[in-house]
Amino acid sequence: MKKAIILVLLFMTLLAPVQEVGAAEYLTYQSIHFQRGSHKLLSNFTNYDYNRGYARLSGRRFWGWRTHTITDNVPVYFKRDTLFIIKNEGETPIHQNIQFKTSEQSTKQLSASGNIGFSGSGEAKGFQLGLDAHVSGSVETTSTSYIEETIDIRIQVDSMTQLHIGVYGEGRISNGVGRYYRFFKNTRSGGWEIFTLTTEYYSIEKEAL
Repeated sequence: MKKAIILVLLFMTLLAPVQEVGAAEYLTYQSIHFQRGSHKLLSNFTNYDYNRGYARLSGRRFWGWRTHTITDNVPVYFKRDTLFIIKNEGETPIHQNIQFKTSEQSTKQLSASGNIGFSGSGEAKGFQLGLDAHVSGSVETTSTSYIEETIDIRIQVDSMTQLHIGVYGEGRISNGVGRYYRFFKNTRSGGWEIFTLTTEYYSIEKEAL
């Protein structure tokens, strides 16, 4: 019986998300999901995912990185935020003026776990020790500058309906694991992830109460 309990606990440990991930803005989105369910964000990696990734590294090296890509530029959909919820439980329509203001957002965001760190900040942010050159895709971080303007919309919320206004979008995720060696000794290890924003838009949805 004790042996069975130990095996169950070990299995649960292997499947539980591990290692704190350096937070990027996309990790604070209300929801983010892949087109196919088999992929994972770095923040959801388990011990099993890390160990399987490390096993696919091509051995030690005298100096530098060994990396393995697990998710390669895979599309994701996200809901960044809910801006307004307007509920009309009355008998007459509600008319509401709403303003949307554009902003500036980095088109590429980085996350890391273990003792993989970052260098620089803002548009110059990258992974430390030249990891950028060894991972899938370019890690060149840029900003999309939108024209600073305010958009005014007048909407009608009919009787016994509810209106949801949110910010949605699409992007791509690449992630994997890496180890850094000095004189054949592993000095750093962990996971890396790159989120690339491809599009973002406002969505207005109406539903009956």
